[in-house]
Amino acid sequence: MTNPVIIDSSGLISFISDTDSNHQLAVSISQSIKKEKNSVILPGEIFSEIVNVLGKKVSHNIALQTAHHILNSKDFAIVETNTEIREGALEIFRNQAQSVSFTDCLVMAFADHYHTKTIFGFDEVFRKNKYQRLGLDNAL
Repeated sequence: MTNPVIIDSSGLISFISDTDSNHQLAVSISQSIKKEKNSVILPGEIFSEIVNVLGKKVSHNIALQTAHHILNSKDFAIVETNTEIREGALEIFRNQAQSVSFTDCLVMAFADHYHTKTIFGFDEVFRKNKYQRLGLDNAL
């Protein structure tokens, strides 16, 4: 098993939505993750965010299908936030521009907790904070 990858909603939503501008890149990244046998960590809050966004922007049916697929998949480990990760996210949040969401800070705190810099997501804030957006800031 290689370096863990933390999943952000931007990566998974791009993978699911074939009309998303990053869809093809997200598919390539997903194939690379599977090929490399990376452990895939999906923060619980990100799972909720994915279901919410898909429900609003695509359909409840797609959101439900995606949620059940994730819940029944052996490819994802859904991990709930603990106090240590939440405190780390608050520290990261403290030093961010107002435009940066606390949820993105949670993703970065998960990366710190699991001793990785690799995130499957497309938000520029990850690169600005010295994390690597898989497929963008490092090779597949």
